[in-house]
Amino acid sequence: MSFDPFGDFETAGYLQNSLQLKDPTEVKESEHLSFELSIEDALAYLAKKEPIDYKTVLNVHAIPFSGFYHWAGKDRNELVPHLAVFKGSHGDPRSTVFERPDSIKMSVDYALKLAADKKRFRDHPGGVMGQLAFAHPFLDGNGRTILLVFMELCYRAGFAIDWSKTNKDDYLRAMSDEIREPRERPLDHYLNPFVIDISSRDEWPETISGIKGLDGLDKEGITYESLNSPEVQQIYKTYRTKPLDTREPPESDG
Repeated sequence: MSFDPFGDFETAGYLQNSLQLKDPTEVKESEHLSFELSIEDALAYLAKKEPIDYKTVLNVHAIPFSGFYHWAGKDRNELVPHLAVFKGSHGDPRSTVFERPDSIKMSVDYALKLAADKKRFRDHPGGVMGQLAFAHPFLDGNGRTILLVFMELCYRAGFAIDWSKTNKDDYLRAMSDEIREPRERPLDHYLNPFVIDISSRDEWPETISGIKGLDGLDKEGITYESLNSPEVQQIYKTYRTKPLDTREPPESDG
């Protein structure tokens, strides 16, 4: 794991985890155990929140991960506001560029706004999931946190995704394509066949535990660069300017 935004991997381990672990397998196992032990607590918290807002998303991350990461519940803008995060080399046209730290909240707010239109959300679930994934609020644990929030949003809109029928590699490929080219709606095309009427929340912890690859956007090929880099600044000037051609832009907070 070369992702070392704090610059202290050798002394504090991967992302300053509580056990100071450095081995990738040990990190994944311990982190996921922390997550699984708290899934039900996170879901119970979500079920009571009205409305679901940005602070809710931060708290959903804190509940399962605070035992492993002291910074759980804090977004990238608070922790590393000077860094841009990529999946793959930022010079590769197939790489994934995540949201600027100072725009994470706006991106999540936009996803929540899209989900509030329940009919549209059911027809276009990939747009909401893709927007949340693009925001990439946290240094780690994004996939699982976003999934918990997404499942609750779906529930409130009267539908669910039959995750048992999805495929890890196909899902992550569609997700990466969605982040790069949201106008093409690749994640809608992937998820729409798996949309079903909602069932009870009771099955969710078991369902979530069975979904593979949820950390695929967190640990595989993640790199970072300074936002002050002219090359990075140019990427953000041209990257993902297209989705607002077909989606209503988020309202300014003023």
